[in-house]
Amino acid sequence: MPRDATNAPAGSIPRALEFILGAAVFCSTFTIAGTQTALGLSIILWIFFIVRGDSPVPRRTMLDAPLALFVAAALAAALFSARRLESLAHLKNLPLMLAVYVFAYLAGDAKLRGRLFALFLVSGAGSAIYGIVLYLLGRGRGTLGRTHGSFSTAMTFGGILLILSSLFLAEAVGSRASLRLRIASGCAAVAAFAALFYTFTRSSWVGALVSVVVILAFLRRRLLLPFAAALVLFVILLPAPYRARVASIWDPGYRTNVQRLELLRGGAAIFKEHPVIGVGTMDLADLYRDHMPPGAVYVHGHMHNDFLQIAVQMGIVGLAAFVVLLVSFFRLLARNLKLDLPPGERAFVVGSIAALAGFIVNGLFEWNFGDAEVVTLLYIMIGANLALAIEHLRAR
Repeated sequence: MPRDATNAPAGSIPRALEFILGAAVFCSTFTIAGTQTALGLSIILWIFFIVRGDSPVPRRTMLDAPLALFVAAALAAALFSARRLESLAHLKNLPLMLAVYVFAYLAGDAKLRGRLFALFLVSGAGSAIYGIVLYLLGRGRGTLGRTHGSFSTAMTFGGILLILSSLFLAEAVGSRASLRLRIASGCAAVAAFAALFYTFTRSSWVGALVSVVVILAFLRRRLLLPFAAALVLFVILLPAPYRARVASIWDPGYRTNVQRLELLRGGAAIFKEHPVIGVGTMDLADLYRDHMPPGAVYVHGHMHNDFLQIAVQMGIVGLAAFVVLLVSFFRLLARNLKLDLPPGERAFVVGSIAALAGFIVNGLFEWNFGDAEVVTLLYIMIGANLALAIEHLRAR
């Protein structure tokens, strides 16, 4: 988070742990392998320093019960699945939730958060610029040359950029403590939005639109109307192929829109047969093939919708746990907004609210909660906000 915060908890983490934490933040915008490696090392070092008495010991937080509830629901769905081993293997993203606690307890110092945000800013801008360069060099994929950045798909890159653009934009328009920080954040936001456009990922576009509206509503309400006018003008001036991509968002006859409606009907049919605890956290291709609506052609291994995916895999129990988890994230962020925060940290909280809202909207059309790269970045963001809450609780 920005460096202009003032209240810091007593003590600080060892330098080795701070370095590994920085590596996790830096890698989070372009490589999941590096992020997971750094997170794993940070957990090992954290345990080591806790035993030595050189690092904070975890205490109860408001996210413990919601996270535990979701993990329990996922485990139950896997254990009671007809394909138990496959379902258990597909729970590999659950340990990523530990990123929440890593950042909640190790990023409790304001100066450290400032350094971490600087790393995040540089890494995120670099990742966005790399994606733009790929597009301009014609190395994207598909008919429009969709850029995928350093990730395997443009959808993953779009999900990452949605979060980056939200946090950077909020800092650019909401942080009044440092002109240099605002300029750097503004430049990074422009790069992130440009790269996001070149992913041609419609669900991330819609999510980013929601994020921008949330940010402006909190921080610059008078800019909402000019933003809407500029957006309309931008779409009108787009070259025909790009404008057609935008128009396809609300075209019910567009190929992928038809597929998502088919997935909705097929997923609903599976859910009706396994409503309580779901079919298990496995690949859904075989089941969907047996429940495809008449005329459907394409077989998918997931439902392209977070809520439908979890309802099918984990039943009403898992869906309820997922909703509780999301609500707990929003509650944490809403509580942070009520704290007496410096402008930079308040802007980060607003950016986090916007990013979470955009993530949820994105998840209505993609299985982004199952995308390790995207959800890890989300957990890091939530962990940083939990660090803020813990810090101010200690200061009272």
